[in-house]
Amino acid sequence: MTEHFDIDRIIGITLVDRSKASWKWLPRKRKKILGIFNSKHWHPFGFYQYGCYEECYESGCWDATPFTQEELERSGYLVDPEKNVWNRPHATIYLEGDCKVTKTFDNIEEASLWVEKLKEDSGKKFEIVHK
Repeated sequence: MTEHFDIDRIIGITLVDRSKASWKWLPRKRKKILGIFNSKHWHPFGFYQYGCYEECYESGCWDATPFTQEELERSGYLVDPEKNVWNRPHATIYLEGDCKVTKTFDNIEEASLWVEKLKEDSGKKFEIVHK
């Protein structure tokens, strides 16, 4: 295992499963300007961040630009077939000297295996905190 930290300095590990992100997929929708629909202007379909998808995509967000699935995935999010957006599962490794390292994964099983391997390689008997 090649990591960029000294495994002998590990003092703790936190393992966090995926969590729902604040993005929502929305279909194409007519914009509402000054309380009335404008037939010439439309919100394009795509993923909008929280606040831009409430009440006609939220007042003040009438010009919000949606993200594509590819853009969200390049930014580190997971997008499932139902168009739900998730923060990736991750492990945070706490090191002596008040340092920490975080690594993200595609699923919690992959994260758990990586953490167990780290624990085995370090030879330490600490407990892993799951969140």
